[in-house]
Amino acid sequence: MKEYKTEQVRNVVLLGHGATGKTSLAEAALFATGATSRLGKVEEGNTTSDFDPDEIKRGISINLALVPCEWKDHKVNFIDTPGYADFVGEVRGGVRAADVALIVIDAAAGVQVGTEQAWASAAAEDLPRAFIVNRMDRENADFAGAVRSIQAAFGKGCVPIQAPIGAESGFDGVVDIIAVKAYAADGKQEGELPSEVAAAAQSLREQLIEVVAETDDALINK
Repeated sequence: MKEYKTEQVRNVVLLGHGATGKTSLAEAALFATGATSRLGKVEEGNTTSDFDPDEIKRGISINLALVPCEWKDHKVNFIDTPGYADFVGEVRGGVRAADVALIVIDAAAGVQVGTEQAWASAAAEDLPRAFIVNRMDRENADFAGAVRSIQAAFGKGCVPIQAPIGAESGFDGVVDIIAVKAYAADGKQEGELPSEVAAAAQSLREQLIEVVAETDDALINK
């Protein structure tokens, strides 16, 4: 087994309301990094982290699960946690072991009760937090609406660093706001921004720069 130095290990806890796609996200990370050769699905009961018979039967996570991936010579331990309040003890255990929290949000639902509970759990341990707007291929997916609900609940400092290209059946990739690059839905093809999202991406980049500048007087002056 490969050994990693402490500085090469990251523990990332996946938090959020039930049925927002945390387990599917962990499964996608395994597949994208080559840790698995097939992409498991919750509805088929064959994901790596939901291995308990009760989890497979119910189609939900009950226990926290450790999902290790290797990326650029670093070991990233995703900690997949249950989204339902009945299993809050599992969530607390995962948060205490983590370096950072990723709070997963359904693109069609926006902020939910479980989102606020996830934020509170991460804040209690003073963890850095980021949101993932998931399930952009779902019917009624609304990225802008989800971002507005995040900002309304947690402040205007929550700004996108990525944005989707299309939505629902037309979802076709993401835009990296920082690098100003587009990536196809499979994550493997990098290219220039499509013309239909270029203006929106530039606007989001300006918002990001403003929010970062507000953290430092020297940056504001610059």
